[in-house]
Amino acid sequence: MIDLGLDGTGRRRQRFKSGFPTKAAAAAALRELRETLDGGVHVSDTTLGEYLDRWLQGKHKLRPSSRAAYESHIKLYLKPHLGHVQLLELRAHHLDRLYTSISTGVSGAPLSASTVRRVHATLRSALNSAVKRRLLPHNPAVQVELPAESPKRPEPWTVQECLTFLDSARSDRLYAMYHLYLLTGLRRGEGVGLRWGSVNLDRRTISVTEQITTVANRSQTGAPKTRSGVRRVRLDETTVELLRQHRETQLAERAFWEQPDEGNGLVFTREDGSPLLPDYVTKHFYVLTRRAGLRRVRLHDLRHTSASLALEAGVAMKVVSDRLGHSSIAITANLYTHVYDSVALDGADRLAALLGASSRADVGEMLASEPAGGAL
Repeated sequence: MIDLGLDGTGRRRQRFKSGFPTKAAAAAALRELRETLDGGVHVSDTTLGEYLDRWLQGKHKLRPSSRAAYESHIKLYLKPHLGHVQLLELRAHHLDRLYTSISTGVSGAPLSASTVRRVHATLRSALNSAVKRRLLPHNPAVQVELPAESPKRPEPWTVQECLTFLDSARSDRLYAMYHLYLLTGLRRGEGVGLRWGSVNLDRRTISVTEQITTVANRSQTGAPKTRSGVRRVRLDETTVELLRQHRETQLAERAFWEQPDEGNGLVFTREDGSPLLPDYVTKHFYVLTRRAGLRRVRLHDLRHTSASLALEAGVAMKVVSDRLGHSSIAITANLYTHVYDSVALDGADRLAALLGASSRADVGEMLASEPAGGAL
């Protein structure tokens, strides 16, 4: 018997054949049938390691950072622990042992629950492809229980901390960049990869169409993290004026270094016009934070700070979600539940106060209009 997967109605398809003189003959026939269905791939002899290599080679639309992560998971964890297991013999208990091993540090430093989940996501995606190609009857990764995560809630800066940082960093040549991060919630790579062609100072907008990230210690230019990351962000007048001043300074620097005015078109560069390295921007931010005497937060937390302060200021959740480039408002609401709950509570109190005041006014007017002695 061979399992052919599900048909269009969701029913499982199976093929039976009997009458073989020996068990070996039956096994040979089964192997031949599988190879025919799989387009000549000798799946019965394929190990998980061999399959993962082929699977990754066929992933042509991956972002560079995603490919690097998949390669790392396969090389460091999946192949060393499960690479020898035949694909058709892979079961949930193999995965259980793998995750227990890497989470407890049996063979190396223990991994966090979130990292284990990312390794699992890589394997699950690969095995989903195997099921679609009928190399596997089902995906054993869906039967695995993963360790619970305890995600850390972002700890954004307060308004006063933001003001202290901006005041301390005002003389830095990259001040406009960090100001932009705080006011717009851009991701690090989106700020580093921003080009003047995507900036319209007259209309007070920037268009986020690409980012520069670090992959395997090298800078990579690519599309934003998600499709919804391609967006237009409105700017305030102060940020527009800062960008105008930054542009003048940049042109003066390029003239000094005898670089062409257009250069690479990047808004934020080194003094000689060459691109900034994303890791340098992070390290430089830590230097400025320490100089300002502030508690250390991640550069990415400026994005969280921007969103949190916007919500606290009464900006609609949908507007904040669009500015951040989230694919849905639910993602924004989930990330900033603590802020939204506070805003919602304040809104409820304001509404109750408004209705209470209106009710008291109505009662006062009614009593004032009644005849002496009250109504009968």
